[in-house]
Amino acid sequence: MPDVVLIQPPIREFYLTRKRTIPYGLASIAASIEQQGFSCIIIDALARDKTKDLDLPDEFKYLTPYFGKQDISMFSLFHKFRHFGYSFEHIGALVKKARPFLVGISSLFTPYANEALQTAHAVKQFYPDAFVVLGGHHPTHFPKETLEHKSVDFVLRGEGERSMAILASQLKNKLPSDTLDISKIKNVPGIAFEIDNQAHIAKPDWGTLSNTALPAFDKVDWNYYQRNKKAAIAVVASRGCPFPCSYCAVSSSSSYAGFRLRPVEKVLDEIKLQSKDKDIGFIDFEDENLTLKKAWILDLLDGIKMIFKGKTPELRAMNGLYPPSLDFDILSAMKEAGFKALNLSVGSFSSSQLKQFKRPDVRKDYDRVLDMASKLDMECVSYILGAAPGQTAKSSLEDLLMLAQRRTLVGFSVFYPAPGSLDYARCKKEMILPDSFSSMRSTCLPVDHTTSRTQAATLMRLARVINYLKSNIDKYGALPKPFSHNECNQTKSDLTAEKTSFADREKISELLVRMFLFDAKLRGMDLSGNIYFHKQDTELCDKFIKGIKKLALMGVKNGPVKY
Repeated sequence: MPDVVLIQPPIREFYLTRKRTIPYGLASIAASIEQQGFSCIIIDALARDKTKDLDLPDEFKYLTPYFGKQDISMFSLFHKFRHFGYSFEHIGALVKKARPFLVGISSLFTPYANEALQTAHAVKQFYPDAFVVLGGHHPTHFPKETLEHKSVDFVLRGEGERSMAILASQLKNKLPSDTLDISKIKNVPGIAFEIDNQAHIAKPDWGTLSNTALPAFDKVDWNYYQRNKKAAIAVVASRGCPFPCSYCAVSSSSSYAGFRLRPVEKVLDEIKLQSKDKDIGFIDFEDENLTLKKAWILDLLDGIKMIFKGKTPELRAMNGLYPPSLDFDILSAMKEAGFKALNLSVGSFSSSQLKQFKRPDVRKDYDRVLDMASKLDMECVSYILGAAPGQTAKSSLEDLLMLAQRRTLVGFSVFYPAPGSLDYARCKKEMILPDSFSSMRSTCLPVDHTTSRTQAATLMRLARVINYLKSNIDKYGALPKPFSHNECNQTKSDLTAEKTSFADREKISELLVRMFLFDAKLRGMDLSGNIYFHKQDTELCDKFIKGIKKLALMGVKNGPVKY
């Protein structure tokens, strides 16, 4: 029987990106716990191909006009709301079977805090003899609110590697019904708990990265985390960020700890450890600033090449790369080490919006990086942020049109208020926060402010239209032609639900985009082949059509092409 069980809870969402849910933090905490002599297992509720369709929660009903109809085209946003992973009851039964004295539950993201709390409730219901502790970004910022739930005994604020091991030492051979030595519990770094109806809340504990144990990856279900039948792993080479971006919860302007970079040899040791028993096909660096220090990143890339000796997996930095930190030496080394594509953080092309975001202006360096990437035959995805408080839809549309002219795919991210960030504080002050924690996610179009929800949904679809046009340029060297008036009046396709395949989806998308290019009306198609109109901002769509007809558009590899 393990002493400690760590749990990654299920989530309820419109979609799930498997390779972004590896329980890296729990594996790191497990290693620290085992260093102190405790046995530990991880229950990863997400490492299962189990989903259950759910009715849209009442608090999300306002999304029905945007996501209420199924769309089988490439311009669809979201439709089905699902429970991903184990049921709460099954998790409770697994904990009962394991019989630990301590259960740690990860609550990283505020929109999924309710799932973490339901997990805690299930654990207590099935096995009340275990202490339950919640850690992660959400309870770090809302310790009192988290402790109001009677299934939660403790909260650990900040990073949990050190504090979880110390707490385990204090609770060994104890039961939740026992009288605890409160003076010792109070000494646990980052601890929060209630005593005599009063909350004791310590400051968050932030660790150092030079002496932390390598994550206990043997506790991760790697059969689930595969890509093309090879292991897909994640690496965290740094924590925090030196830049003050207003929307970010780990920036230097937030309440998070400062920027810390792990020693190169530690990162390489971690990758070596993983490569011993896995055929690794994909590595995602979950860092905000992977390339900020040139000597460090070059040493890391050299080390990766040595580990894999010419059979390097594909590398990616999915949180985005900072364009001013990239030069030809770094990009060349990245390509040799396995990077095929670059995820580039732009933010916005508007100087006034960049100032509002408190974000460094990367525009000049961004174009320089695109040019170098083209010469090295590396593809790019460029990310902009829209629908933030004070940001206009007109500004975001201009950002989209700027990307339409560049050799890159478009990544359009809808703003969400991240607790601890300056923009979260702004939203709270201006009383534009969503009514619930659950709504603080991009998929919920959370802030209806200077960019309306209708405009935000329209911008998301327009980003998909741009990427479709780019794919046409790369495949055919041309753009799809607008329909004529007679063609556009058709309401049905000869493609039925029974026939629909991926190839048909491309035909459907071509049909809908040609109609859109004629009359600036965004459409979808359901499984019966019925074409319908999406809720849209008409002015934005009109300006988009006028804009692209004046511009030379670029694919990811080919172009420019004009209408």
